[in-house]
Formats: sequence, C-alpha cells, structure tokens
Amino acid sequence: MNPNALTSPSTLEDCARIAQENGIHTVECVFTDTWGLPRGKMLPLEQFLTGAGFSIAQVAFSWDMRSDIHPTPWAPEDSEYPDMHAVPDLPTFRVAGWTTGMATVMCDMRDPKTGERIAMDGRGMVKDTLEEFEAMGYRVDMATELEFHLFTSDWKPVSDKSYCYSLDRANELEPVVGAIRAALTASGITVEASNVEYGQSQVEINLKYGDAITMLDNTILFRHIVRQVARQHGYNATFMAKPINGGAGSGLHVHQSLWNSDGINVFSTKDVEGPVHSEVMRRYLSGLVAHQLELQAIALPTVNDYKRIVDYSFSPTQVCWGLDNRMVGVRCITDAGPGTRLEVRWAAADANPYLVAQGYLRAGLDGLRNDLPLQPVSSGDPHTDPSLRRVASTLAEAVNTFSGSPFAKAAFGGIFVDTYCAMQRVELAAFAAHVTDWEFNRYHDIL
Repeated sequence: MNPNALTSPSTLEDCARIAQENGIHTVECVFTDTWGLPRGKMLPLEQFLTGAGFSIAQVAFSWDMRSDIHPTPWAPEDSEYPDMHAVPDLPTFRVAGWTTGMATVMCDMRDPKTGERIAMDGRGMVKDTLEEFEAMGYRVDMATELEFHLFTSDWKPVSDKSYCYSLDRANELEPVVGAIRAALTASGITVEASNVEYGQSQVEINLKYGDAITMLDNTILFRHIVRQVARQHGYNATFMAKPINGGAGSGLHVHQSLWNSDGINVFSTKDVEGPVHSEVMRRYLSGLVAHQLELQAIALPTVNDYKRIVDYSFSPTQVCWGLDNRMVGVRCITDAGPGTRLEVRWAAADANPYLVAQGYLRAGLDGLRNDLPLQPVSSGDPHTDPSLRRVASTLAEAVNTFSGSPFAKAAFGGIFVDTYCAMQRVELAAFAAHVTDWEFNRYHDIL
C-alpha cells in the first residue's frame, strides 16, 4: 500500500503520526533554487517536529549551479550574505518512497525579519499568482511531461540508437524504470505511463494531472527521485536538454486548464466561433503567444538548451499555436470535455518548473484581463511559414529580451529579473571563455 495514499497532513501532529506509522527518523526539507535544483537540509524528526524550520543563506538563490558565488543585485559583495528562513509547508509532508526511514517536505522561503516571501522564490511567486486566479473564480490544473536520458555509471549512453516506443527496449530498461515508477508511487506521485522516447537513451514518464502547485512540487520531486533511483541501480540520469550530439533533446511540456467552482473545465465551454471554442481559453492562449519570446530565457535557461532548438525536432522554433499539432509552440487540445487543455511545449527538461509556470500563468492572466490580439492558427508545417517569428537562437539573445521586458518585471519582480540576468551573464561568460572539445578536435592538428 502507498503510505502516502490516505495522508493529508495539516499539523505537526499529523506529521508525527505519519512518521511513527512509517518508521521515519529523518525529514528532507526542500526548497528549489533559481536553477530549479532541490536544496535544503536534513532534519532529525525530533527537530522537525519542533516546527522551528531552519535558516539558510539567501545567496543560495543567486549563486551559480555549482554553488560558486558571484555578485548580483540580490547578493552584492557588501550584502553580508544574510539568512532566510525555511518554513515547511506541512500538507506536502510525505514518505520518501525512494529510501527508508525518511520523509520529505517542501518549504516556503521567508524573510526572517518580516515573514514575507523571499522575492527570488519561484514557488512563492506561483502561490501568490494562484491566489489571483482564485479571486477570479478559477482553479488552475496542470500536468507535466518530462523526458530524461539514462547513462551507465561511467556516463556512457545505454542505447546507441533510437528505440522510440519499443517494448523490447522498455523491458530491458524495466529494472531501473520500473523502480523509478515504484518510488514515485510510494512517494505519493501518480504515474500514468512510461515509455522509451524518441532520443537515444531517452525515457519519458507521465504524471497524472492535478492542481498546479501540487503538480509543480511533484515535478521537482520527480527529477530528484529519478536521479536517486538511477544511481541506486548503477545508472546516471540527466535532465540536461541535449546531452548527446545529434540526438533528440528533452523537454518539459506543461498542460494547463482552468476550472470553475462548479467543477467545470471552462476551456471546454463553447461560447465563441473559431478553432478555439472557449472565450476563456482563447484569451488565456492570447497571453501565452504574446509573451513567448519574453519568457524564453526562463523556459530555456542553459547554453545547452539552444542545441535542442532545431527545426523538425519537435522543439518549437517559431512563435505559433495550433490544434493537435506537435510542431507548434502551444498545442490546443479542444473538444475533449474535461481533458480540454493547452499544452505549452517551449521549455527544456532542465528548466525550473515553478519559474516556467509563473511565466505561463502571468501570461495567461494578461490575456484574460486584456484580451490580447491572437495570431491565426498554424496548420500543417509551421517551419515553412515565413510570416512566423522565430525564437531566439542563443541564451544571450533570450536574456537580453527578458532583461528589457516590462512584462517580465511585472511577472517576476524587478529584483528577480535583474538578478537572474546577472546570473545568466556569468554563465555566458564562463561558456565563452571555455575551449570546447569541438574546437580542439577541429583545429589543433591543422592550424
């Protein structure tokens, strides 16, 4: 039986009961940094149950992904690097299904003096935005599709070619992929399916849809669990967007729908003419399309992500939307009753899910409130339509667009945008200064 199936803790007493029933002695307390990496501390159960939370340096939101500190507007050199306070979000307390004796819980990051949300905390941003949807009478549901690559313990691909949807290959990988599914289930995350994907050594696991914040928490834990279980079975897993030259990239597709207080998916209503039959869905879509280029630095946050943006790779290269069309940026699944939804296909698998969702939600809100112009639906092959704008081809271009966007500053806050761009420019400078294997192999013996 899944130990998380019947639990919905709201108090420390609930957490203590779950811990006692499941032999828990340690609680993994998680927050997600700006890069989308799980950070935090391990607390003995007794300490966790005091309810005190813990302190951790604010600079964790602005260092690079290897934890090297560089000056940013969030943490300048004279900032003294003060603490922030981690407050466990008790309803997220659950048994950690990938190990024994441990529970895990997501944390809200607060200013220890004011108690206010830390401005860099993507999870907190999303929670604030969801309150605005609730004030409009909507609940946001989401589902995420994530791909990853499996490697051997010494980082060799487990496959030398594509075996997309192959059940023979799926059975060969079942000892590790099945263990991942089992660990997800034991951690309270419902798995719908898994399959071998289009890329060499690539796997996809689909999670069941749910309310937005739960799904985003599950997405962070999903990546965490995949990496842990892969190592336990002698493999390495990576969500790097394109780890293999010439191979398919890994994406993070986010499905979204709005539900009213009567439990009706309002995207499924039919109150306007056109390819999208719901006025609410059309308005939400108009915001997504209008702000795609401004959000690209969030959806594609690493230098490597831009190796994935190639025509005819199922990674969107134009600003466009369509119906059941996997070559567009926003795929509209209409006339599907409760399953009617928008699938936003922009993001790479290594992106921060909270920041990605914050961008999508704020764009959708802008469309709902301002009924932005919506370009015509793209039918057939968007790559052959010269009227469509192309997405940025480099991280530097995307960061410059994000930096100068009034929408981005309204959606994420000025301090976040300025700090994020400073972080990315450090990353870009490091990449520009590095001599790659390609350069050496190309030039060393002939020049």
